[in-house]
Amino acid sequence: MLASQRQLSGLLSQHISLLPTVSKGVAAFDHGVLAGAQSRGIKYNLFPRLDILAYLKSIHVAYHPGRPRTETARKLITHLSSDKTRKKFPKLQATWQLLGYDAPTTVCLELVDGRKKSFVGERYTLLEMQDLIDAWQFECHLQYMKNSSLEKARDDD
Repeated sequence: MLASQRQLSGLLSQHISLLPTVSKGVAAFDHGVLAGAQSRGIKYNLFPRLDILAYLKSIHVAYHPGRPRTETARKLITHLSSDKTRKKFPKLQATWQLLGYDAPTTVCLELVDGRKKSFVGERYTLLEMQDLIDAWQFECHLQYMKNSSLEKARDDD
């Protein structure tokens, strides 16, 4: 019995010693495949995020620069003011305001379907704001798809 246990432990130690070399080889293979894919420029983004300004008719950002946690408002204003954004959303009416008094950051939105939303923006990061607006954008997208569908139901006379 003791001899068979020694043989078994010897076999296990050989297999365990082989595992790191196999995993290193697999890791090297994976790294080579990934490096090859990156060099070819293959990148998959199956579900891209909508821009924070998609399906908005107008946006107004107001903040006091002396208040803490206003980085998000500054980033949003920078995004609103960029030439790339203005070319991408030519119908968007984007305004911003620097407040001279101590007040929280407010973001006022008007969606394409006419609904108006407003929230205090200093407790959110830009991604959290995007998540908050995402449900509203999705509803606008569904409405847009219903209105502009090629398979729109027709009245048969």
